[in-house]
Amino acid sequence: MSKSAGFTLIEMLVALAVTSLLMVAGSTLLIQTLRSGQMVEARTEMVRDQDTAHSLLRDDLANATLRLTQPPNGLDAPKAFSGGFSTLEPFLAFTRAGWINPGHVEPRGDLQRVEYFLTDGNLVRRAWLRPDPVYNTPYADRVIAEDLDSVGLRFLTGTSWQLDWPGQSDTLPDLVELTFVFGEGDELRQLFLVGGAG
Repeated sequence: MSKSAGFTLIEMLVALAVTSLLMVAGSTLLIQTLRSGQMVEARTEMVRDQDTAHSLLRDDLANATLRLTQPPNGLDAPKAFSGGFSTLEPFLAFTRAGWINPGHVEPRGDLQRVEYFLTDGNLVRRAWLRPDPVYNTPYADRVIAEDLDSVGLRFLTGTSWQLDWPGQSDTLPDLVELTFVFGEGDELRQLFLVGGAG
């Protein structure tokens, strides 16, 4: 009597166990790879956003001027370059030169009023259409940093640092230091030259 060829029950169970282990290891590796890819993508986007924010701040502060501007409410005293957290909003406000107008298509000059404020964890840059905005002057808001816990601000003049810069000052600070504190506790400190046009 001849025996038919085949696998025994034990051999089948061992093969199933090895296949299951390989599938679990493979799916775990795949999940970890996908998570790592998502983390890298999120970090890359965060670095790109920080680079954009740095470029805008550097360009704005390098072109800052000492031009007095009446606030949009029309009630407060005119201010040139002001900053600090003693008032609610904005924490940084000034008029900048160098607003490009290619071919002089728009009927405007090269001055622009710029403000920065923090709202709901977002750093927002507000650019007014005119350097002397009134209550209904159009403006454009742009979120340039997200997930912020807080923003630190200091101004250097000569050799001393100060936390506020009065809008009626007849000089610009030499440097502005901004410290961004993110939700994970990460901190990013940046220094900007003021009025150096570059």
